[in-house]
Amino acid sequence: MPLILAIAMVVLIGAGVGGYFLLAEDDSADPAADRPANAMSRLWEAPSPASEREGQDENNLRSMWFNNDDVVFGDGGGVRAYNRKTGKKQWTVKTPKGAGEVCAMSKEASDDGVGAVVFDAGGDDCSFLSVVDTDTGRTLWSKNLKGESTEDSPQMVVNSKVVAVAMGDTYAGFTITGGAKVWELTARGHECTTTVGLSPQYRAVGSDCPDAKPQKQLALQDLEYSGIHSTVSGDGRAVGQILSDRPLTIRMSAEANVIDAEGTLSTYTKEGKPDKTFKLEGELKDLSLKPRDTFVDEDEQVLVSGYGSGGMAAMDLKTGELLWKKWSSAPAALDTEGLIAVTNAPDTGAVGRDPVLVSTGVRDGKEKVLGTLYDPKHALGSPDLMSLAWDGHTNTLFIQGAGLSHDKTSVQAFKAPVS
Repeated sequence: MPLILAIAMVVLIGAGVGGYFLLAEDDSADPAADRPANAMSRLWEAPSPASEREGQDENNLRSMWFNNDDVVFGDGGGVRAYNRKTGKKQWTVKTPKGAGEVCAMSKEASDDGVGAVVFDAGGDDCSFLSVVDTDTGRTLWSKNLKGESTEDSPQMVVNSKVVAVAMGDTYAGFTITGGAKVWELTARGHECTTTVGLSPQYRAVGSDCPDAKPQKQLALQDLEYSGIHSTVSGDGRAVGQILSDRPLTIRMSAEANVIDAEGTLSTYTKEGKPDKTFKLEGELKDLSLKPRDTFVDEDEQVLVSGYGSGGMAAMDLKTGELLWKKWSSAPAALDTEGLIAVTNAPDTGAVGRDPVLVSTGVRDGKEKVLGTLYDPKHALGSPDLMSLAWDGHTNTLFIQGAGLSHDKTSVQAFKAPVS
């Protein structure tokens, strides 16, 4: 077969992969003169249509899950799985009958390979819940939880036993297999102000009820095991988000009778008793504390989060001290190497600097460069605008976001050099 014909056949076959382009390139062969010695090979790239929902960081639409072979992500085109090595599309979650576009994903899938996806139930109400098998994309069950109030930032978490949700009027837990309701949260009184935070392991409920005793209460419940089940009387602060299960770390309001739950950060012991509380003021006020970019190292008792405008910082959970801060950086994951992050390369005066992948000591902030995210066009966006996921087993970084020109959004897979 002539060489030109053979190449044409390969191009035609590649163009038929579900309408997606796959950039299965080996950048090691790129002749660019400015290619650094530690360049990370770009394994593939696939389009990731933007969605208006992505601006709502609380809904985790831009979460990324892993199964044995694939990376799973959500965007304007739905929730899909791609093979981590080749970029070949494996499946797309089916939209339930009567539902609209995808609104949100659980931050993580369970260890058993189950994830939660929420679709629009109509009228911009994100309350149509689907529970999916992350290996196959098959929907295990769906429920339309549309109530009297409209939801735009649903909470949903998955563990080995239940799918727990807080959306609209529904605060409940359902069985993984069939979706049977196993618990439902109700108010302690008729005039309660109630706020809820969920994580894969815990439920935290803050309530201030003038017609109940005690009037102010924080209730902590282990959703998976017979662990914490405690109440803290007299604490009527509003619950914002559970940022970590170990130690249990909750963002809350500064005081009772305040719905805006962003004023303090509290940790709790394994028995569910109050441990430390820090006011988020001064330098701590600039911690973003969004679920997608916040990580807690249990051994070091250090929280790392996005910081200010395009940076990241570390906070000591023992003292409340800000240990270090960095600009033009974004955290990706906690790994045996430390905190895996992406940061802009030092300014050497060169044109077209590419971001670098680093491991960072959570306490001292010292960096070790793992590789450069080399793009021949030098068009990768700023680290703080990327959604990042790190596969430590294969040393592969996944980036979701728009390039510098903002003409397209995509997911790209970069392989780090083996150290």
